[in-house]
Amino acid sequence: MEQLAKLPKSAQYILAIVLGAAILAAGYFFVVKGQVKTYKALEKKSGELQSQIQQGKEAAKKAELLAIQIEQIKKELEIVKTIIPEDPETGKLLRVFQNLARDLNLTFTTISPKSITPGELYNQQAYDIEVKGGYHQLAQFFDKLAHLRRVVNVENLTIKASSAKDAVIQSKFQAIIYTQNPNAFQETEAKK
Repeated sequence: MEQLAKLPKSAQYILAIVLGAAILAAGYFFVVKGQVKTYKALEKKSGELQSQIQQGKEAAKKAELLAIQIEQIKKELEIVKTIIPEDPETGKLLRVFQNLARDLNLTFTTISPKSITPGELYNQQAYDIEVKGGYHQLAQFFDKLAHLRRVVNVENLTIKASSAKDAVIQSKFQAIIYTQNPNAFQETEAKK
């Protein structure tokens, strides 16, 4: 230390500056450089995590949209099930036919359900129907059938004058109703 005190002031300052620079350099290489590496690694990891968070948010949005679409499809399916149900509901449909005819002053002389005919996507069931009454009442009956919630087609229609005194015409036709073919969807899925 004595020798340092003998040095001129300018040399002491230079030596202090060099010694301080050496301490700072050693501190940088041993402490700061390691911290810089750690900082860069953490910054990279943070960027990756932010990217994963963004992907997760986008996936959550897609999941929400898919859930909404699934609900819409379920609602549409319920509507389709009322139009083309799984069960032919023969008893219920016969009552509907009879109530419509009674309300329109038509008289059923025959109504007989036929066996179900399987189709590729849907099944058909025919009802042979014979009614007597007025021409306009028959037209109204067909109009009411057309406006039922489920699909009913009228085929093989014949109309002739009635010899009965309580009816003007006598008509024969087939009312065709449709039901879902549950096997169709299973076969379609099996083909995939």
